[in-house]
Amino acid sequence: MSANLCVESHLRDVVENGFEVPTVTDATAAAGEQALQAALTNDGFIAHETAETDDAVERLAAAE
Repeated sequence: MSANLCVESHLRDVVENGFEVPTVTDATAAAGEQALQAALTNDGFIAHETAETDDAVERLAAAE
């Protein structure tokens, strides 16, 4: 998923529709390091929380 296009667009949509959304920061890519860092900065402002894959997987497993 392109962090600065697909992810951010969907993130904004679901947040605007009332969902609490985490983002997994190391599971996306972008057109270069600067674009990725800009997207991750935006995610931090829009998402309810950010996490890395290992943390997200552990939390999902614990929720079962």
